[in-house]
Amino acid sequence: MKPDHNEDDHFDGLSDELLSLIFSKVLDAESLCRCSAVSKRFASLIPLVDAVLLTIPPPKSKPNRGLFLNFGNSLQVTNFIAKLLQFLHQIVLPQSSVSFHSNEGSIHHFSSEVLKNFSHITSLHIQLPSHGGELGANGTGSLLKWEAEFGRELESCVVLGATYFERSNKISRIPKRQDRLHESSLATDELKLRVAWMISCLFAASARHCLLKQIIADNPMMLRSLVIEDGSKQGRLRMGEDQFKELRKCVNTRPPLERTKLPAICIKLWYVPLLELPASGCVMKGATLIVIRPLNQVMKMKSDGDLLAGAFDGEEEAEALCEAVREILKEKKPYLMEMNSF
Repeated sequence: MKPDHNEDDHFDGLSDELLSLIFSKVLDAESLCRCSAVSKRFASLIPLVDAVLLTIPPPKSKPNRGLFLNFGNSLQVTNFIAKLLQFLHQIVLPQSSVSFHSNEGSIHHFSSEVLKNFSHITSLHIQLPSHGGELGANGTGSLLKWEAEFGRELESCVVLGATYFERSNKISRIPKRQDRLHESSLATDELKLRVAWMISCLFAASARHCLLKQIIADNPMMLRSLVIEDGSKQGRLRMGEDQFKELRKCVNTRPPLERTKLPAICIKLWYVPLLELPASGCVMKGATLIVIRPLNQVMKMKSDGDLLAGAFDGEEEAEALCEAVREILKEKKPYLMEMNSF
């Protein structure tokens, strides 16, 4: 039987309100752009969608490592933080100035071109491509997760890491807390590694914040919520409505292609050499929790408990990560550090 080309289009029977509701559930920006090419009616409704997921395709050339993390389990760094910072600047920033500008520029260009098709976005989720090799990915057994909040500049960053993270119900016997307190001091090399984790997470977060400023400069949006994360879900940058109001005050022209400068920071670092997570059935070795805040805002911001209460919500291993945060906080008082702006 030949198809009846005069047959009614069932979409014509749907109201604009119902079609708009359907499109709002799609989220994926690429799929929505394709739908807009179906008909003039679709093309008039899709720009009104208020929530969009933008997935950035992998770049053809090597990605800007400022947006991602790729650190092994040890770093041969001397003179502690001074040379560590110099080392990280060399590998994260101008490894190749051409590569840095071309790759971050291409991500910015792609994002701006897609988002200009939407005029009413209030909730935006950007997923950057995963280039592989991230700590904690590809079955390496290690773990590194971070979550940062920005307004005009950094407001907070939480880092959770472990040199080994076993997802298993077969938990080996772990010494009681009082029997292992003498082991819970950080050796110099272990502290260097954790400072490297912290700085690399901050670099990645500040690079994503700069990318966001470039996008907003080209596409004025009345955003109320934002998440920028990588495909491996190692780290994510979050912003809310009040933070966007603060950011818009300083985004008048296109920012340069570089990361956002970080203010002087106050750091709290908790370390547990061996941590049992009975509720989730996991074990962490070298478990580390780091809370980072701007030094001049410490007294004005919410408490550590309030900040950590929402950290890592929505993660694939959220139950284990949240349990790890609770258990680490029970162990001991944190190491306290300060770091100048960089």
